[in-house]
Amino acid sequence: MSTAAPVPLAVLRARLRAQQPPARTDVVAFGDARVDACLPGGLALAAWHEIAADGIEAETGALAAGFAATWLARLGGARPVLWIAPTPDLHPPGLRAYGLDPARLLLVHSRDDAGTLAAMETALRGGAAAAVVGEVGRLGRLAGRRLHLACLGGATGFVLRRWPHGRKPAQDSAGAAAATRWRLAAAPSDPDCGEPGAPRWRVTLAHARGGRPGAWLMQAGGEDAACAVRVVAGLADAAPETQRQRRA
Repeated sequence: MSTAAPVPLAVLRARLRAQQPPARTDVVAFGDARVDACLPGGLALAAWHEIAADGIEAETGALAAGFAATWLARLGGARPVLWIAPTPDLHPPGLRAYGLDPARLLLVHSRDDAGTLAAMETALRGGAAAAVVGEVGRLGRLAGRRLHLACLGGATGFVLRRWPHGRKPAQDSAGAAAATRWRLAAAPSDPDCGEPGAPRWRVTLAHARGGRPGAWLMQAGGEDAACAVRVVAGLADAAPETQRQRRA
């Protein structure tokens, strides 16, 4: 009775790799299982995402810019990133702390929200940029739909909701067309690390198409420059916006 010859280990490994599904190229992962579990495999590429902040941060735009930069850094590649804003106060070198190389940025000064949205749509349809960021206060339903269609060109969009100079936040529903909607709020730094401590944010994923809501405490200043913002803890209050509005 003959026995089969043993299969070399290298051959077995090759067979296992062949059976594994290929890595997805239509999403980018945050890199923390607690966040990625709420996203449909990761942050959708060729789609647009809304990032908004509470309080004074809605005027300055600093929190939203930093959080957007963490995602932009994860996109990788050498293609440029267009950053469009009517208020030209972005400090590109400061985004290096969130893992984004400022040399990739192309800054565009728009006249107003309408000009920002028009420039975003044109850039997204072109597909030459890896991502397009637009700082916008008002965003109507039609504009949100147009951004959704423009992203089919292959670029990823980020709309940072910002109301500088004390302007009143707009109440609109254009975010329904966004693949994800994020809400940010400043949080106290770690008291055990001395003052002032690394910046911390309360990050809420209010909506994720194909995913589920979530909320986390995140801290800037990770050891890995490519993941310069890390999750410190999960938060219990991750109810969808509609549920919170009904309770209110």
